[in-house]
Amino acid sequence: MTLPTVIAKYKEKQTVTAVKVAYSTFSQAFMQIINDYGSFAMLAPNHIAQNNAYKENADVTIQALKKYIKTLRTCDEHSNCMAASYKTLDGSRTHNWEQFTNLQTGILANGTTFWILNGCGMDVEDPTRATVQIGFDINGAKKPNIMGEDFFHFSVYCNGKIVITKDEDITLRCNKNGSDRYNGYSCSSYIIQNGNMNYLRE
Repeated sequence: MTLPTVIAKYKEKQTVTAVKVAYSTFSQAFMQIINDYGSFAMLAPNHIAQNNAYKENADVTIQALKKYIKTLRTCDEHSNCMAASYKTLDGSRTHNWEQFTNLQTGILANGTTFWILNGCGMDVEDPTRATVQIGFDINGAKKPNIMGEDFFHFSVYCNGKIVITKDEDITLRCNKNGSDRYNGYSCSSYIIQNGNMNYLRE
């Protein structure tokens, strides 16, 4: 193999490992939250129709996470914990998470930064609904800031179980030639299932 190929393979292995570590870390913490509180809805019981409910729920959720991930630190409002904007896997769209006021952000000891959204208010108690979301960047604000390359995403059921998306979702949202507005979101599921980054090109 040529040197660029060796480097690319090494970076891919690093990324796959980082995604798996994040998956394991958050999965274990979420299960501990459920064991203690019963559900994400019981943890943060604000009705999601209320003003600022999502933000308050996110604040409560990240404080709970700090109990189980001892190295977790919250990000100050102006700390630039994550990059200002991220491109989709195909490069067609740009997303700016900082524009949303319903998230809470944090950073792990290994430099992975993340935002979390908890939409499991008391009026959304169905455990089969994936209304918790977590987006994470395995190298913080550093480039490339592309979904599916250094930024990844999981949806989470109100019962704490992380969703591994189906093949049709991966085809839609982990596709080098895709045009979905959140193309790259399902690459985390692809990595967990396949252990590589040989994404689709359909």
